[in-house]
Amino acid sequence: MRIRYCIILLNFLFYLFTGSRVGASDWKQLVRERTVLHCYEEDMKNAKLVISIVDETLPRIMGDLNFFSKKKVTIVIAPSEKEFQALTGGQIPEWGVGAADPSRAIIFLKSPRFARAETNFRQVVIHELSHIVLGLALGGSEIDRWFEEGFAQYESGERGIRGSILLARCLFSGDILWLNEIDEVLTFHRGKASLAYHEARSAVDYLIETYGKDILAEIVQIKSEGKGMDEALLGSTGVGFQDFETDWYHAIKRKYRWYILMDFPIVISTVFVVLFITAFFATRRRIRKRKQIWENEELHEFERLEENSASN
Repeated sequence: MRIRYCIILLNFLFYLFTGSRVGASDWKQLVRERTVLHCYEEDMKNAKLVISIVDETLPRIMGDLNFFSKKKVTIVIAPSEKEFQALTGGQIPEWGVGAADPSRAIIFLKSPRFARAETNFRQVVIHELSHIVLGLALGGSEIDRWFEEGFAQYESGERGIRGSILLARCLFSGDILWLNEIDEVLTFHRGKASLAYHEARSAVDYLIETYGKDILAEIVQIKSEGKGMDEALLGSTGVGFQDFETDWYHAIKRKYRWYILMDFPIVISTVFVVLFITAFFATRRRIRKRKQIWENEELHEFERLEENSASN
């Protein structure tokens, strides 16, 4: 999750050197070849894990963009929700667990000690690190949020059956977002934000599946020259943004439509409705059949009475 304002750096420096609820001496620092990490003593174990993740994955992320930089990445592990919000200027919604400022190569992470239990800390670190590498490769140029978040999700491996089912459900209901709408993801509630991230990942997956993995580096290279996204897509794929978005939409409809069968609430509701309708028409059919039998019996009785009257 990217944050962009200078106030973030000022907040970081203020809290690092003056402290917030506690003194600055509570901050510890680890310096390695690629990282400078700040944390509290309680998070030293997490800090060492973060450094190992960065050392392992940074070369791969750079390689995927055909880019290399020796710039150190500064990482801050916030010891509480209050500290995290203070360090990030209150820009991150409650569902956010990390933030990145690519222009200054700073990552802010919520300590696993208070982050949501379902949070995959490794994926969060790689996600935010991907924002940093992408920002450095762009050289100060901006890129569409769907590409940025999709790239970060791709690098961190954030994809699962739940995301596929969510896409299928929204395709089924017509609640799918268009890619440019993902720009406002930080204003979304958690459910809508989850959809936005999964859509962004699916768009990057579609790029790779259609044009090959090198397409990511090609797009970023063109964008780093100050070109717009339409020009970047046209120059790398041969199609502009609108055609790409249309092609992507039809592709995910084909790819994810059958996942709706795994969405148990919808399946159960659909089955219930089908059973109700089937039972309704079956009951009507039985009633009509019974009425027909009664009418035939009455007709036969009437004819029998007439025959008896005639014989008498």
